[in-house]
Amino acid sequence: MAMNSNFPVTRRIIDQLENWMKPLAAPFLPLVQAPETHGEFHWEFREQRPETLMIGKAVRMVSGIRASLLLADSGFTVECASLLRMVSDFSQEILAVAEGLIAGRMTEPQERFVRQYFAPMARSPEEYEQSERERYVSREELFKAHFRLAAESTDKADEMRRLSRFLNYVYDKYVHGAYLTSMELYTGRDDSFMLDGHESEQHRDIARVSVAGKLHEVVSALGMMALVFGNDTLNGEIREARRALEASGEY
Repeated sequence: MAMNSNFPVTRRIIDQLENWMKPLAAPFLPLVQAPETHGEFHWEFREQRPETLMIGKAVRMVSGIRASLLLADSGFTVECASLLRMVSDFSQEILAVAEGLIAGRMTEPQERFVRQYFAPMARSPEEYEQSERERYVSREELFKAHFRLAAESTDKADEMRRLSRFLNYVYDKYVHGAYLTSMELYTGRDDSFMLDGHESEQHRDIARVSVAGKLHEVVSALGMMALVFGNDTLNGEIREARRALEASGEY
């Protein structure tokens, strides 16, 4: 774990993410205008399918990991952790859908997840109250796909599942404002909290380490997308970047 460094490999890879996204998204662009009331519109993919779900999730994932590093550098360490929890969710969802495409069959939870992703949102309180409630696909249901992928490549799938569950548990505490996450911001000096960024460079470095760790998930998800989309050149480039991150000692 590298502390008090500038995290050069993490920053270099984050700067590459947009260039990787472009060839992945290109086959599904441009988007189309979907009309709404009063002459307004919103953008939509031309097709609602697992591949475009992965593109949509990857957009939020890449934007989120970039913002997480900005938060870490600015000292907003607990906010960084909260956003990283979302980034991790997006990467795990991409992997879950990719597993079904690689296997050549989608499980019922995977199909339902895709359908729910593209389901239109209610546009008013009245429409929301009248809409039919459907149970969303749970994190545990999607995580079964991760276990299937891991079981094919390692004999440590159970250990990986336990570790992933524990990390999700820890990051969930930041999302929900758990007690200890607020205590991290107390100065211990003048009866005040650090509301404009953590003063400790060590805490900022810990946040940067977390960004580097979640960046590994982001890179793995993009690599899986390149594999699914048949882009061997991009998949190789992403694989080399992942190896560089693993060898960097930055997380």
